[in-house]
Amino acid sequence: MRARLRAATALAALLPLTACGIQETDVIEAGGGATVDVLPARQVRMLLFFLSPDGQPIPSPRILDGDAEAGGQRVPAGSTEATPPSVEDTVAALLSGPIPPERHAGLGNDPSLPGPRTPVTVTVSDGTLVLDLAASVDKLTERAERQLVCTAAYAQSAAGGAPVTLRGTDGTRAPARCDLRPGPEPATTGTAPR
Repeated sequence: MRARLRAATALAALLPLTACGIQETDVIEAGGGATVDVLPARQVRMLLFFLSPDGQPIPSPRILDGDAEAGGQRVPAGSTEATPPSVEDTVAALLSGPIPPERHAGLGNDPSLPGPRTPVTVTVSDGTLVLDLAASVDKLTERAERQLVCTAAYAQSAAGGAPVTLRGTDGTRAPARCDLRPGPEPATTGTAPR
């Protein structure tokens, strides 16, 4: 008898909930997930493309704090008027190789990159960055070229979209664009099929 009484009580408790008048609605889409730029501001960092332990070029932001090993540029804390480091300084930092924390993370340079004291000059011609290196470009591997192109492109602008021409003592490479992105890919918009 008690089992019937409990069942009747549970059913009686559920009845008001089923008849509360709430109408069923369709699924409402709210868009893709939010993305956040986690890179420090361009005024206080260099974005260098080193090789990961598996040999792939990856972005590595280097915070500038006046330390000679970190680029040697003093940036006042909270400064909004500081300018990003020049393309020349950024490429020179790449050629100097990783600093201890970057080396500890397993980052490095392709052996075919020019040495740390290689003079670098940059000009812009018809929207293309021309990177002049006082070294051979003919011996650069594809990985080394990607390191240089991506580092120069992202030093030039936050979007990293400028084509880069490498010119050396032995010739000129065709303009190339960086095919790597330092942050999350932009979310695509659209509706899901029903």
